[in-house]
Amino acid sequence: MAAISRMNDQWTGICCCHVDPTCIGMGGFIITASGGHKSSGPGVARLQDMTIGYCGHCGTIVTSSIKNKTNSRGKALVGSNVSGCNNGKVVTGDTKHLSS
Repeated sequence: MAAISRMNDQWTGICCCHVDPTCIGMGGFIITASGGHKSSGPGVARLQDMTIGYCGHCGTIVTSSIKNKTNSRGKALVGSNVSGCNNGKVVTGDTKHLSS
């Protein structure tokens, strides 16, 4: 069981949309989520929701819960993968709401 992630929860990893060096250590936030389904306040993040790095480059949540969905999309969990310019994993979520 893992915590459900939400709007403004954090990811960490790398951003590979830079010139020299190409990839740099990076973190950032989830910037899109469900408007109708919330978890302790913020909207629930889902498969295909967007992330942004501290550098301003974006990524997409590419893994999620298979069983639990919000708006017909899998709920993002702590440990969900982020891909695009941002590559890494979601590292924060709502520990009051767990999913598999």
